[in-house]
Amino acid sequence: MNRFSLFLTAAFAAAPCAVLAQNDPCEILKIEEVNTLTAGNANKARANTTKAGLECSFLDAKQNAVLTVEIRGAKLPKAELDIEAENLQKIYRTSVKPVEIGDGGFWLTSKYELFFRKNKNIVRVVMNSNSDPKTIQARTESVGRLVETRLK
Repeated sequence: MNRFSLFLTAAFAAAPCAVLAQNDPCEILKIEEVNTLTAGNANKARANTTKAGLECSFLDAKQNAVLTVEIRGAKLPKAELDIEAENLQKIYRTSVKPVEIGDGGFWLTSKYELFFRKNKNIVRVVMNSNSDPKTIQARTESVGRLVETRLK
């Protein structure tokens, strides 16, 4: 084997290790915990690989997402989350509320999404519910705090 083929072999062998090093949202939360926190009826969890990280959707019997948790690696220090907040404010023409979860985060009021940073991860939590907005925010923040405690 020449050096180039050894390099390719090493590169492809290291690629799955990088994916495994990330936190898997489906392993962080269990279906029973999701049902308790969301007052929902999630039956199964479906993992998806997104462009930026890993996502886990907890689905009900009709295949609707009850809760979605996305964990992706942060490239920049704290500035990346601030930039994302600014961009989302411009796109949805709404405001964000700062929250004290992890190393800082925000609540996107128009989409009912929670974003926070913990170590070198950015986490997005979305809860689908027909409750009033304050209840959705409180439950989503509870899920966020639980995810925060379990992140490596």
